[in-house]
Amino acid sequence: MRVRFILRKARLNKLGQCPLDCHIRVSGIPSTPFSTSIMVAPSKWDSKFQRIKGSSDHVHSQNKKLDQIRNDLETIRDTNLARGRRLTAKEVVDIYHGKREVSCNFLTLCQKKIDDLRSQNRSASTIQIHKKCHLYLLGYLKENMLVEDIERRHVSGFWQYLKDRGYNHDYVNKTVANCISLFRFAVKKGYSDHNPFAGISFTWINEVDLTCLNEEEIERLKTYTWSETLQKVVDSFLFMCYQGMHIADYQKLTDDHLSSVKHVQWIRIGRTKTKVQASIPLHSESAKIIAKYGGMSNLPKLSGQKSNEYLKIIAERIGTEKHLTNKIARKTFTNMCINDYGMSDESVAAMLGHTSTRFVKKYGAVSQKRIISEWKDKIEVA
Repeated sequence: MRVRFILRKARLNKLGQCPLDCHIRVSGIPSTPFSTSIMVAPSKWDSKFQRIKGSSDHVHSQNKKLDQIRNDLETIRDTNLARGRRLTAKEVVDIYHGKREVSCNFLTLCQKKIDDLRSQNRSASTIQIHKKCHLYLLGYLKENMLVEDIERRHVSGFWQYLKDRGYNHDYVNKTVANCISLFRFAVKKGYSDHNPFAGISFTWINEVDLTCLNEEEIERLKTYTWSETLQKVVDSFLFMCYQGMHIADYQKLTDDHLSSVKHVQWIRIGRTKTKVQASIPLHSESAKIIAKYGGMSNLPKLSGQKSNEYLKIIAERIGTEKHLTNKIARKTFTNMCINDYGMSDESVAAMLGHTSTRFVKKYGAVSQKRIISEWKDKIEVA
Protein backbone atom coordinates (compact mmCIF):
# COMPACT_ATOMS: atom_id res chain seq x y z
CA MET A 1 0.00 0.00 0.00
CA ARG A 2 1.33 3.45 -0.89
CA VAL A 3 0.21 6.57 1.03
CA ARG A 4 0.97 10.01 -0.43
CA PHE A 5 -0.04 13.52 0.63
CA ILE A 6 -0.61 15.88 -2.32
CA LEU A 7 -1.39 19.60 -2.44
CA ARG A 8 -4.48 20.69 -4.35
CA LYS A 9 -2.85 23.76 -5.92
CA ALA A 10 -5.95 24.60 -7.92
CA ARG A 11 -7.73 25.39 -4.61
CA LEU A 12 -5.38 28.20 -3.52
CA ASN A 13 -7.17 30.48 -0.99
CA LYS A 14 -6.76 34.18 -0.19
CA LEU A 15 -4.10 33.39 2.41
CA GLY A 16 -1.99 31.68 -0.23
CA GLN A 17 -2.64 28.18 1.15
CA CYS A 18 -3.83 24.96 -0.47
CA PRO A 19 -5.65 21.94 1.01
CA LEU A 20 -3.54 18.82 1.55
CA ASP A 21 -5.19 15.57 0.43
CA CYS A 22 -4.32 11.97 1.19
CA HIS A 23 -4.01 9.52 -1.74
CA ILE A 24 -3.85 5.73 -1.27
CA ARG A 25 -2.96 3.00 -3.74
CA VAL A 26 -3.13 -0.75 -3.16
CA SER A 27 -1.67 -2.98 -5.90
CA GLY A 28 -1.65 0.09 -8.14
CA ILE A 29 -5.38 0.73 -7.73
CA PRO A 30 -6.18 4.10 -6.10
CA SER A 31 -8.94 5.14 -3.74
CA THR A 32 -10.78 8.43 -3.89
CA PRO A 33 -8.51 11.08 -2.22
CA PHE A 34 -9.71 12.48 1.08
CA SER A 35 -8.92 15.71 2.89
CA THR A 36 -6.48 15.84 5.82
CA SER A 37 -8.03 19.17 6.92
CA ILE A 38 -4.56 20.74 6.72
CA MET A 39 -3.86 23.92 4.72
CA VAL A 40 -0.29 24.54 3.51
CA ALA A 41 1.41 27.25 1.45
CA PRO A 42 2.98 25.65 -1.66
CA SER A 43 6.40 27.02 -0.70
CA LYS A 44 6.17 25.27 2.68
CA TRP A 45 5.42 21.80 1.32
CA ASP A 46 8.22 19.28 0.67
CA SER A 47 6.62 16.63 -1.57
CA LYS A 48 9.78 14.46 -1.62
CA PHE A 49 9.97 14.02 2.15
CA GLN A 50 6.20 14.43 2.62
CA ARG A 51 6.72 17.08 5.32
CA ILE A 52 5.72 20.66 6.00
CA LYS A 53 8.82 22.86 6.21
CA GLY A 54 9.51 24.80 9.38
CA SER A 55 10.25 24.35 13.08
CA SER A 56 7.36 26.09 14.80
CA ASP A 57 5.03 24.27 17.19
CA HIS A 58 2.20 24.64 14.65
CA VAL A 59 4.24 22.98 11.89
CA HIS A 60 5.32 20.23 14.28
CA SER A 61 1.67 19.59 15.20
CA GLN A 62 0.63 19.37 11.53
CA ASN A 63 3.45 16.94 10.65
CA LYS A 64 2.51 14.84 13.67
CA LYS A 65 -1.08 14.69 12.34
CA LEU A 66 0.16 13.46 8.94
CA ASP A 67 2.18 10.74 10.69
CA GLN A 68 -0.92 9.70 12.63
CA ILE A 69 -3.02 9.42 9.45
CA ARG A 70 -0.36 7.28 7.81
CA ASN A 71 -0.02 5.06 10.91
CA ASP A 72 -3.81 4.58 11.20
CA LEU A 73 -4.10 3.55 7.56
CA GLU A 74 -1.20 1.10 7.85
CA THR A 75 -2.65 -0.37 11.07
CA ILE A 76 -5.92 -1.06 9.27
CA ARG A 77 -4.05 -2.79 6.46
CA ASP A 78 -1.86 -4.84 8.82
CA THR A 79 -4.73 -5.89 11.08
CA ASN A 80 -6.61 -7.34 8.15
CA LEU A 81 -3.53 -8.97 6.64
CA ALA A 82 -3.02 -10.78 9.96
CA ARG A 83 -6.51 -12.25 9.49
CA GLY A 84 -5.65 -13.32 5.95
CA ARG A 85 -7.66 -10.59 4.25
CA ARG A 86 -6.12 -8.20 1.73
CA LEU A 87 -8.12 -4.95 1.61
CA THR A 88 -8.58 -2.70 -1.40
CA ALA A 89 -7.67 0.98 -1.15
CA LYS A 90 -11.34 1.90 -0.96
CA GLU A 91 -11.92 -0.56 1.91
CA VAL A 92 -9.00 0.90 3.88
CA VAL A 93 -10.39 4.43 3.47
CA ASP A 94 -13.94 3.33 4.35
CA ILE A 95 -12.73 1.69 7.56
CA TYR A 96 -10.63 4.76 8.39
CA HIS A 97 -13.72 7.00 8.08
CA GLY A 98 -15.92 4.61 10.07
CA LYS A 99 -18.09 3.60 7.11
CA ARG A 100 -17.12 -0.01 7.75
CA GLU A 101 -15.99 -1.70 10.94
CA VAL A 102 -12.50 -3.14 11.14
CA SER A 103 -14.06 -6.34 12.44
CA CYS A 104 -17.65 -7.38 13.02
CA ASN A 105 -18.49 -10.99 13.65
CA PHE A 106 -21.75 -12.69 12.71
CA LEU A 107 -23.29 -12.64 16.20
CA THR A 108 -22.44 -8.96 16.61
CA LEU A 109 -24.15 -8.23 13.29
CA CYS A 110 -27.23 -10.19 14.41
CA GLN A 111 -27.44 -8.17 17.62
CA LYS A 112 -27.10 -4.90 15.70
CA LYS A 113 -29.97 -6.02 13.44
CA ILE A 114 -32.15 -6.86 16.46
CA ASP A 115 -31.33 -3.48 18.04
CA ASP A 116 -32.35 -1.80 14.78
CA LEU A 117 -35.68 -3.67 14.77
CA ARG A 118 -36.31 -2.62 18.38
CA SER A 119 -35.61 1.01 17.46
CA GLN A 120 -38.37 0.68 14.85
CA ASN A 121 -40.76 -0.60 17.56
CA ARG A 122 -41.19 -3.93 15.81
CA SER A 123 -43.22 -6.50 17.74
CA ALA A 124 -41.65 -9.07 20.06
CA SER A 125 -42.89 -11.88 17.81
CA THR A 126 -41.25 -10.35 14.72
CA ILE A 127 -37.96 -9.92 16.59
CA GLN A 128 -38.16 -13.53 17.77
CA ILE A 129 -38.59 -14.72 14.16
CA HIS A 130 -35.44 -12.83 13.14
CA LYS A 131 -33.49 -14.30 16.05
CA LYS A 132 -34.56 -17.82 15.08
CA CYS A 133 -33.47 -17.31 11.46
CA HIS A 134 -30.11 -15.97 12.56
CA LEU A 135 -29.54 -19.04 14.74
CA TYR A 136 -30.40 -21.32 11.79
CA LEU A 137 -27.66 -19.68 9.72
CA LEU A 138 -25.18 -19.78 12.61
CA GLY A 139 -25.89 -23.50 12.95
CA TYR A 140 -25.11 -23.97 9.28
CA LEU A 141 -21.92 -21.85 9.35
CA LYS A 142 -20.81 -23.78 12.48
CA GLU A 143 -18.70 -20.86 13.70
CA ASN A 144 -19.02 -17.18 14.56
CA MET A 145 -17.24 -15.87 11.45
CA LEU A 146 -16.27 -12.29 10.63
CA VAL A 147 -19.00 -10.81 8.47
CA GLU A 148 -16.67 -9.77 5.66
CA ASP A 149 -15.31 -13.32 5.49
CA ILE A 150 -18.72 -14.90 4.85
CA GLU A 151 -18.93 -15.69 1.13
CA ARG A 152 -21.40 -17.30 -1.26
CA ARG A 153 -19.66 -20.66 -0.85
CA HIS A 154 -20.44 -20.56 2.87
CA VAL A 155 -24.20 -20.19 2.34
CA SER A 156 -24.83 -21.92 -0.99
CA GLY A 157 -26.18 -25.03 0.75
CA PHE A 158 -28.14 -23.21 3.46
CA TRP A 159 -31.50 -23.73 1.72
CA GLN A 160 -30.94 -27.49 1.40
CA TYR A 161 -29.64 -27.63 4.98
CA LEU A 162 -32.99 -26.33 6.24
CA LYS A 163 -34.94 -28.57 3.87
CA ASP A 164 -33.05 -31.63 5.13
CA ARG A 165 -34.10 -30.74 8.67
CA GLY A 166 -37.73 -31.27 7.68
CA TYR A 167 -39.00 -27.69 7.27
CA ASN A 168 -41.56 -27.11 4.55
CA HIS A 169 -40.62 -25.43 1.27
CA ASP A 170 -42.10 -21.99 1.87
CA TYR A 171 -40.84 -21.80 5.47
CA VAL A 172 -37.32 -22.47 4.18
CA ASN A 173 -37.78 -19.69 1.61
CA LYS A 174 -38.88 -17.24 4.31
CA THR A 175 -35.93 -18.14 6.52
CA VAL A 176 -33.39 -17.65 3.72
CA ALA A 177 -35.09 -14.38 2.71
CA ASN A 178 -34.76 -13.19 6.30
CA CYS A 179 -31.02 -13.88 6.17
CA ILE A 180 -30.79 -11.96 2.89
CA SER A 181 -32.26 -8.94 4.69
CA LEU A 182 -29.67 -9.38 7.46
CA PHE A 183 -26.80 -8.98 4.98
CA ARG A 184 -28.53 -6.13 3.18
CA PHE A 185 -28.54 -4.44 6.58
CA ALA A 186 -24.82 -5.25 6.92
CA VAL A 187 -24.02 -3.59 3.57
CA LYS A 188 -26.24 -0.59 4.34
CA LYS A 189 -24.57 -0.01 7.72
CA GLY A 190 -21.05 -0.61 6.41
CA TYR A 191 -20.34 -3.87 8.26
CA SER A 192 -19.70 -5.59 4.92
CA ASP A 193 -19.33 -4.59 1.29
CA HIS A 194 -21.09 -7.63 -0.14
CA ASN A 195 -24.17 -9.78 0.36
CA PRO A 196 -23.31 -13.50 0.08
CA PHE A 197 -26.98 -14.24 -0.65
CA ALA A 198 -27.16 -11.81 -3.58
CA GLY A 199 -28.84 -13.24 -6.66
CA ILE A 200 -30.72 -16.02 -4.86
CA SER A 201 -34.29 -16.47 -6.15
CA PHE A 202 -37.17 -18.54 -4.82
CA THR A 203 -39.95 -20.75 -6.13
CA TRP A 204 -43.00 -20.53 -3.88
CA ILE A 205 -45.38 -23.47 -3.48
CA ASN A 206 -47.76 -21.63 -1.12
CA GLU A 207 -48.05 -24.53 1.29
CA VAL A 208 -50.73 -22.78 3.36
CA ASP A 209 -52.18 -24.61 6.36
CA LEU A 210 -55.94 -23.99 6.29
CA THR A 211 -56.73 -26.29 9.23
CA CYS A 212 -59.72 -25.03 11.18
CA LEU A 213 -62.50 -26.47 13.33
CA ASN A 214 -65.93 -27.30 11.92
CA GLU A 215 -69.29 -26.75 13.61
CA GLU A 216 -69.36 -30.25 15.13
CA GLU A 217 -65.92 -29.89 16.70
CA ILE A 218 -66.79 -26.48 18.15
CA GLU A 219 -69.99 -27.95 19.61
CA ARG A 220 -68.01 -30.77 21.23
CA LEU A 221 -65.71 -28.18 22.80
CA LYS A 222 -68.74 -26.41 24.28
CA THR A 223 -70.57 -29.49 25.60
CA TYR A 224 -67.72 -31.69 26.89
CA THR A 225 -67.27 -31.77 30.66
CA TRP A 226 -63.81 -30.33 31.34
CA SER A 227 -61.66 -29.99 34.43
CA GLU A 228 -61.37 -26.47 35.82
CA THR A 229 -57.97 -25.87 34.17
CA LEU A 230 -58.93 -27.28 30.77
CA GLN A 231 -62.23 -25.38 30.86
CA LYS A 232 -60.31 -22.11 31.09
CA VAL A 233 -58.19 -23.11 28.09
CA VAL A 234 -61.31 -24.10 26.13
CA ASP A 235 -63.06 -20.83 27.00
CA SER A 236 -60.02 -18.83 25.89
CA PHE A 237 -59.79 -20.83 22.66
CA LEU A 238 -63.52 -20.45 21.90
CA PHE A 239 -63.34 -16.70 22.58
CA MET A 240 -60.52 -16.39 20.02
CA CYS A 241 -62.51 -18.53 17.57
CA TYR A 242 -65.51 -16.20 17.81
CA GLN A 243 -63.43 -12.99 17.72
CA GLY A 244 -60.61 -13.98 15.35
CA MET A 245 -57.95 -12.87 17.79
CA HIS A 246 -54.25 -13.65 17.85
CA ILE A 247 -53.24 -14.89 21.30
CA ALA A 248 -50.90 -11.92 21.83
CA ASP A 249 -53.84 -9.55 21.34
CA TYR A 250 -56.18 -11.71 23.43
CA GLN A 251 -53.74 -11.69 26.35
CA LYS A 252 -53.79 -7.89 26.61
CA LEU A 253 -57.59 -7.54 26.46
CA THR A 254 -59.20 -5.37 29.14
CA ASP A 255 -62.69 -3.95 29.62
CA ASP A 256 -61.42 -0.71 28.02
CA HIS A 257 -61.23 -2.51 24.65
CA LEU A 258 -65.00 -3.02 24.63
CA SER A 259 -67.20 -0.19 23.31
CA SER A 260 -70.74 0.28 21.99
CA VAL A 261 -71.62 1.94 18.68
CA LYS A 262 -75.29 2.17 17.59
CA HIS A 263 -76.32 -0.58 20.03
CA VAL A 264 -73.61 -2.93 18.74
CA GLN A 265 -70.73 -3.88 21.03
CA TRP A 266 -67.27 -3.89 19.49
CA ILE A 267 -63.82 -5.05 20.51
CA ARG A 268 -61.28 -2.55 19.25
CA ILE A 269 -57.60 -3.31 19.79
CA GLY A 270 -54.28 -2.38 18.19
CA ARG A 271 -52.63 -5.51 16.83
CA THR A 272 -49.46 -6.40 18.74
CA LYS A 273 -47.73 -7.59 15.57
CA THR A 274 -48.77 -5.02 12.94
CA LYS A 275 -49.87 -2.05 15.12
CA VAL A 276 -53.01 -1.89 12.93
CA GLN A 277 -56.32 -1.54 14.79
CA ALA A 278 -58.64 -4.53 14.58
CA SER A 279 -62.38 -3.87 15.03
CA ILE A 280 -64.58 -6.92 15.66
CA PRO A 281 -68.28 -6.95 16.61
CA LEU A 282 -68.79 -8.89 19.84
CA HIS A 283 -70.16 -12.39 19.12
CA SER A 284 -73.06 -13.52 21.34
CA GLU A 285 -71.04 -16.59 22.43
CA SER A 286 -68.13 -14.33 23.38
CA ALA A 287 -70.51 -12.19 25.44
CA LYS A 288 -71.51 -15.30 27.41
CA ILE A 289 -67.84 -16.09 28.15
CA ILE A 290 -67.22 -12.49 29.29
CA ALA A 291 -70.25 -12.65 31.58
CA LYS A 292 -69.04 -15.99 33.00
CA TYR A 293 -65.76 -14.43 34.16
CA GLY A 294 -67.18 -11.04 35.14
CA GLY A 295 -65.57 -8.91 32.45
CA MET A 296 -62.95 -9.01 29.71
CA SER A 297 -60.20 -8.06 32.14
CA ASN A 298 -60.90 -11.29 34.05
CA LEU A 299 -60.75 -13.70 31.09
CA PRO A 300 -58.34 -16.62 31.68
CA LYS A 301 -55.03 -15.85 29.97
CA LEU A 302 -52.39 -18.57 29.89
CA SER A 303 -49.14 -18.30 27.97
CA GLY A 304 -49.23 -19.40 24.34
CA GLN A 305 -46.86 -22.28 24.98
CA LYS A 306 -48.80 -23.59 27.98
CA SER A 307 -52.20 -23.32 26.32
CA ASN A 308 -50.88 -25.09 23.20
CA GLU A 309 -49.76 -27.98 25.40
CA TYR A 310 -53.25 -28.24 26.90
CA LEU A 311 -54.85 -27.99 23.45
CA LYS A 312 -53.14 -31.27 22.49
CA ILE A 313 -55.03 -32.95 25.33
CA ILE A 314 -58.25 -31.18 24.40
CA ALA A 315 -57.98 -32.32 20.76
CA GLU A 316 -57.66 -35.91 21.90
CA ARG A 317 -60.70 -35.58 24.21
CA ILE A 318 -63.01 -34.29 21.46
CA GLY A 319 -61.80 -36.95 19.03
CA THR A 320 -60.11 -34.83 16.38
CA GLU A 321 -56.80 -35.62 14.73
CA LYS A 322 -56.24 -31.94 13.92
CA HIS A 323 -53.18 -30.42 15.55
CA LEU A 324 -54.85 -27.79 17.74
CA THR A 325 -52.92 -24.60 18.45
CA ASN A 326 -53.98 -21.04 19.25
CA LYS A 327 -53.46 -20.15 15.56
CA ILE A 328 -56.28 -22.54 14.63
CA ALA A 329 -58.73 -20.24 16.46
CA ARG A 330 -57.95 -17.34 14.09
CA LYS A 331 -58.32 -19.62 11.07
CA THR A 332 -61.61 -20.99 12.41
CA PHE A 333 -62.95 -17.44 12.75
CA THR A 334 -61.95 -16.62 9.17
CA ASN A 335 -63.52 -19.82 7.88
CA MET A 336 -66.81 -19.04 9.67
CA CYS A 337 -66.87 -15.47 8.34
CA ILE A 338 -66.17 -16.49 4.75
CA ASN A 339 -68.24 -19.67 4.49
CA ASP A 340 -70.95 -19.53 7.18
CA TYR A 341 -71.65 -15.81 7.23
CA GLY A 342 -70.71 -15.07 3.58
CA MET A 343 -68.74 -11.96 4.49
CA SER A 344 -66.47 -10.14 2.04
CA ASP A 345 -62.69 -10.48 2.16
CA GLU A 346 -62.46 -6.73 2.88
CA SER A 347 -64.61 -6.97 6.02
CA VAL A 348 -62.79 -10.07 7.24
CA ALA A 349 -59.41 -8.38 6.70
CA ALA A 350 -60.58 -5.34 8.73
CA MET A 351 -61.64 -7.56 11.62
CA LEU A 352 -58.36 -9.48 11.52
CA GLY A 353 -56.43 -6.21 11.61
CA HIS A 354 -54.92 -6.59 8.13
CA THR A 355 -54.42 -3.75 5.67
CA SER A 356 -54.76 -6.11 2.70
CA THR A 357 -57.11 -8.96 1.77
CA ARG A 358 -54.08 -10.92 0.56
CA PHE A 359 -53.58 -12.42 4.01
CA VAL A 360 -57.19 -13.52 4.35
CA LYS A 361 -56.37 -16.38 1.96
CA LYS A 362 -53.87 -17.65 4.51
CA TYR A 363 -56.57 -18.27 7.07
CA GLY A 364 -59.58 -19.43 5.11
CA ALA A 365 -60.70 -20.90 1.80
CA VAL A 366 -64.12 -20.84 0.17
CA SER A 367 -65.93 -24.11 0.88
CA GLN A 368 -68.20 -26.13 -1.41
CA LYS A 369 -71.08 -25.26 0.92
CA ARG A 370 -70.71 -21.56 0.17
CA ILE A 371 -70.19 -22.14 -3.55
CA ILE A 372 -73.43 -24.16 -3.74
CA SER A 373 -75.27 -21.50 -1.72
CA GLU A 374 -74.18 -18.71 -4.06
CA TRP A 375 -74.77 -20.91 -7.12
CA LYS A 376 -78.36 -21.56 -6.07
CA ASP A 377 -79.03 -17.84 -5.77
CA LYS A 378 -78.09 -17.22 -9.39
CA ILE A 379 -78.08 -20.48 -11.36
CA GLU A 380 -80.33 -23.51 -11.38
CA VAL A 381 -78.69 -26.58 -9.84
CA ALA A 382 -78.93 -29.89 -11.73
